[in-house]
Amino acid sequence: MTRSRVDERLLFLAATLAEMADLCARGRAVYDSDIAVARACQFGVIRLAADLERLGDDWLSAHPEVPLRLIKGMRNRIAHNYWLVDDDIVWSVVETHAPELHRQLSPEIEAARQRLDGGTTATP
Repeated sequence: MTRSRVDERLLFLAATLAEMADLCARGRAVYDSDIAVARACQFGVIRLAADLERLGDDWLSAHPEVPLRLIKGMRNRIAHNYWLVDDDIVWSVVETHAPELHRQLSPEIEAARQRLDGGTTATP
């Protein structure tokens, strides 16, 4: 995979993480009371797994700190066994794990943004 393709995919990952942060800012009470927010958070986990997988095996091998197996497991539960989804776990991903992943990958995301256009691209 070309460097520019990886960079583009990193920006899509950044957009997913930013959307999850926006949902988190609404708070757990809103998550619990608004099914649309809860489903949006769950979909964020599904997108997170897809965005990471699209970065490719080479990138993932170079980033062992990314808990892809756990993220894919959560995605599979949401997509295929949605009646077993634990809202406490989904919320912990949105509130804690996604922001931590964003912090870990921020330098690489910013470098990708710089390589693509000098940093003027808004997150897709």
